[in-house]
Formats: sequence, structure tokens, C-alpha cells
Amino acid sequence: MTAVLASWVGAASAEPPVLRIVAPANQSMPMLRLDGHRPVDGVLKDLGELLAQRLGLSPVFIALPSKRAGPAVASGAADLLCYVKPEWLDVQVLWTQSFLSGTGIIAAGPNAPPVSRLHDLRDEPLGTVLGYRYPVIDQAFNQAIRREDVADAETNLRRLALGRLHFVVTDRAALAYYLKANPTAALREVLEVEHYQLGCALSPGKADLLQPLNKAIDRIQLDGSVAKLLARYR
Repeated sequence: MTAVLASWVGAASAEPPVLRIVAPANQSMPMLRLDGHRPVDGVLKDLGELLAQRLGLSPVFIALPSKRAGPAVASGAADLLCYVKPEWLDVQVLWTQSFLSGTGIIAAGPNAPPVSRLHDLRDEPLGTVLGYRYPVIDQAFNQAIRREDVADAETNLRRLALGRLHFVVTDRAALAYYLKANPTAALREVLEVEHYQLGCALSPGKADLLQPLNKAIDRIQLDGSVAKLLARYR
């Protein structure tokens, strides 16, 4: 009886293995909101929890700045980083299938001059996010852009609304979310830069998770979980 009870207590107190998920500190809503180092809202929080649940793992979020996110996954300090694509990371990692999409845009402030193509911005300082790469814009200019780096996309949009610069590089979803929360802000999309397909980067040390992860991604697409999750933040 004692042995059985001890066995039951041990089983009851056992916790599932963890999935260590990067919470990029430079992301803003609708993708992520942090309270200190703890994710409290956003697509990436919900998605990480959903994938971990489908894999039978317990999600543990690790808040990291953009420059450290890829190296953490490559080194095994973290297991998973989502809403990324290979061109954005200079590290050797494993990749899931693409299952998310996004659109990079140029947003303009209330006093911005008119533009019709990327080249019109060649001499303009652009609001950018520290640690982010913008290869399409760099290539269009045939030189590095004039960056005005800040910590996250929301800070850039606030600066834009205050007239501290004319243009920022951002994501269409980020601009839409900001305008929904700040309907009087006179911000607008002026150029589409790039439409991208995104997935998750997986640590090479977790290669055994790649196939189950892709199967979980298939399931959450087929059963509507991804669409429902994204709709929550529109």
C-alpha cells in the first residue's frame, strides 16, 4: 500500500518535459506583449502554448532581444523561435514548414512627403527595429538604409504619430493593430515591401521534434486552430 501510494504521488507530481520557446523582446502586438520577461498576450504566446500542448510538452518562454534569438536556438539554449524565415537568421537551425504569413510595409506619418516607390526613400531616415534585418530594402537601395533603430515596432509607430520621423518599416498587422487602438493617429501604409511566408526555427539538438512539430502544424491548420488564433487579434 505504501509503495503504491508513493508511486501514485510520484506520478502525480511528475511534470511533462518542457518546450523552451523564444519570446522576442522586440516584438509588439498583435504578435507579443511582455510584462517584464513574461509573455502576457499575443499571437506568439498563444501559438507557443498551442504547439506545446499538441506535442504534450510544457511551454517555457524565454524573453530575448532579436540579435540573441537565433543564436539561442542554434546553440540549444532555446528550442523554438516562430514567425521567422531563413533569410532573417544567420545561424544553422532546423526549419518547420511555413504556415504563417506577413507583409512588410512602409508606413508614413501625417506630414510625410508623397512616395510611389522604395527609391523615393533613399535619403530618408527610416524607423527600424534594433536587430531586425531588411534585405529587400537594402537591395532596392543598393546600399544600407539610414536606420533609426528603436526597441520594438510599437515604439516606432508612436514616434511616427508624434512626427519625429516621416517613415517607418513595419508589418501590416502591426500598423492595423496600432490604428485599432489609436484610431485618431494619422498614419497610413504607403508602400508594400515584401509578402513573406513564415515558420519556426527549431534547435538542431531537438531534431527528433521536427516531424511531430510539422504534424502538429498540419493539425492546427486543418482544424482551424490557427485561423481562430489569428482572428482574435484582428
